[in-house]
Formats: sequence, C-alpha cells, structure tokens
Amino acid sequence: MLILVWFIVCIIFYFVQLFLGNSGHALEVFAVLSAIAIFSISKIKYKIK
Repeated sequence: MLILVWFIVCIIFYFVQLFLGNSGHALEVFAVLSAIAIFSISKIKYKIK
C-alpha cells in the first residue's frame, strides 16, 4: 500500500513540475493534489474491506 502511495505522489510531483516549473504555486498545487490522492486511496482501501 505504501508503495502505491509513493508511486502516485511521484507521478503527481513530476506532472506539477512539468506544467508549473519553478512557479511559486508548484508546491501548493503538489500538496493539494497529493492530499486528494492519498484521501482517495484511503477511501478506496476501506471501501474494499
């Protein structure tokens, strides 16, 4: 499970850096998208159980 979260966070980080580059908002966008992804994974994990 932790590997899945790490993989998704790396993909999100890559796309945020690709689109926003060194923009001041890149870190904020990355944080929001990571939080949404981790929350979604958590919901799916508990729904399956």
